[in-house]
Amino acid sequence: MGKSNTREIALIILKQINYDGKYSNIALKNELKRHRLDARDIAFITQLVYGTLERQITIDWVLSNFTNVKKNNPWLVNILRMGCYQILYLDKVPHSAACNEAVELTKKYISKSLTGYVNGVLRNIARNHKNIAIPSFEEAPATHLMIKYSCPKWLCDMWLNQYGVDNMKNILDSSYLEGMTTLRTNSIKTHKTKLIQELKKLGYDDLEEGLYINSALRIKNIRNIEDSPLYRQGYYAVQGESSMICTHVVDVAPGDRILDACSAPGGKACYMGELMDNVGEIDAWDIHPHRVDLIGKNASRLGVSIINAVPNNAAVYSDDYNELYDKILLDVPCSGLGIMHKKPDIKLKITEKGIENIIAVQKRILKTCSRYVKPGGILVYSTCTINKNENEDIIHDFLESNVGFELDDIYPFVPKTLENYVQSGSMIQLFPGRDGIDGFFIARLRRKVL
Repeated sequence: MGKSNTREIALIILKQINYDGKYSNIALKNELKRHRLDARDIAFITQLVYGTLERQITIDWVLSNFTNVKKNNPWLVNILRMGCYQILYLDKVPHSAACNEAVELTKKYISKSLTGYVNGVLRNIARNHKNIAIPSFEEAPATHLMIKYSCPKWLCDMWLNQYGVDNMKNILDSSYLEGMTTLRTNSIKTHKTKLIQELKKLGYDDLEEGLYINSALRIKNIRNIEDSPLYRQGYYAVQGESSMICTHVVDVAPGDRILDACSAPGGKACYMGELMDNVGEIDAWDIHPHRVDLIGKNASRLGVSIINAVPNNAAVYSDDYNELYDKILLDVPCSGLGIMHKKPDIKLKITEKGIENIIAVQKRILKTCSRYVKPGGILVYSTCTINKNENEDIIHDFLESNVGFELDDIYPFVPKTLENYVQSGSMIQLFPGRDGIDGFFIARLRRKVL
C-alpha cells in the first residue's frame, strides 16, 4: 500500500475522532482492521494519527498564522492539520510529499477547486514556519506553555495556579513515556523470570524492569502486546505502575471482603485477587453491563476466581451493602489528565464545564460508598488525573462533613523513592515527568470505630 493510502486512512480516523466523537484508540483499531496493512504502514498511520492529535493545539496555532480557515469543514481542517504535522515534526517526510498528498486528499474529499489553496497554505508553512515568533514565558506564561506543549490554555492556567511553575514541566513533559507499555506479571500463572524468557522467545527483546513494582516490566513501542499468546494465556496483564501502586495502597489480605466500585476493565480487581492468593471475595462494579463483561473476561483469563463482577451504580446508595466491606477502592471517573500521553484526544475534548460535572459524580460516589465500609475499615480514593479540584479538595471536603473518617498512614504502601511526595501522611499526587509513570492521585482513609 502506498503512502497516499495510508494518509487517507489516517485522515478518516482523525475525522472520526475530532468530529464524530470517537475515542482515538477505538477509531484507530477499528479502521486498521478494515485494511490489509503491513507493519510499516500501521506504524506510519499510528504516528500520523497520534502525532497530529498530540500536537493539534500547536498545529492549529501555527495554521492560524497562515490562514483564517474555519473549522466547519472537517475534511479540510484535518487535511491541513495532518499536512502541517508532517512538515513541522516528521523529518523523514519531504515537505513536497506532505503537500502533494494533501492536494490529492483535497481532490478526493472536498473539491478540485480548493487544491491550490491547500497547496499554497502548506508550502507557505514549509518555507516560513521557523520564523514564527512564539510569545515568551515571561510575557505570557500560559500561552507559551500552550504552544510549546500543545495543551489548552485554560488547562495551563489551572496547573500554574494549582502547582506553580516548577511542577508544570513535571506534568506536561512526558514525551519519553510515549510508546511505553507496562506489563504486570501474573504470579497465579507464572513468575517474572519465566515471563521474560517467554517474551524474548516471541521477539519482545526491548524489556526493562519496572521503576517501582517488582512484578512490573516496561516494553517500548509495542502496540500488539495483547495479541501475544502469553497474554491470552493470562501470563500478564497490561497495567501501569501508578495503577499497581494504587492497588498496593488498599493493602488487601487473604480472606478480605473487598469492593472495587468503579472497576472496569478490572485491572486493579484482578491484581487484588492475585495479592489475596485467590482467597476472599471481591465485588467489582461498573454501571455499564458490557464493561462488566470485560471484568469477567479479564478475571477468567488471569485465573482470578474470587471476583464477582456485576452491573451497579456506585453513586446510588443501597442498604444491602451498608458496612459490608473490609476495604473499598474508589478509582472514580475523572478527567484523565494524568494519561494524556497515552490518549492525546483527552486534552482536545475536556472542558471546564465537563470537569465540574465529573466532580459532582466523584462526590456522590465517595459519599455513597463510604457508607459501605466497616468500622475500622479502609477506603482508598484514586483518580488518573492531575487536578486538585478532583483530588485533594474532594478529600478535604469529604472529611469536613464526615467526622467518622480520618486520613490513614499511606507510607507503608508507597515505594520508598516516592515517599517525599506524600501529602498529609495519607495522599500522593504522581506526575508523569517527575516519576516516569502515569499521573495519578491516591488517598487512604480509615473509618473510625465509634
